Amino acid sequence: MQHKAVRIGLKILGHVIVIALLYLVFSFSLFLGLQVRPLYGNIGLLITALLVAAYVYFGFIRKR
Repeated sequence: MQHKAVRIGLKILGHVIVIALLYLVFSFSLFLGLQVRPLYGNIGLLITALLVAAYVYFGFIRKR
């Protein structure tokens, strides 16, 4: 029973880390778009959207 609780805790920790990294990628995309060049920001937002889609697919939709 304790092994299952540890496994659930690690899953939650993994999701929190991935969400924090996605937030950092999004923030960097906004920085690129607002401070460097709008084209880089658009490319960064596209990459962010692709990463979010991959996270949703591999994290929730795909069955093991």
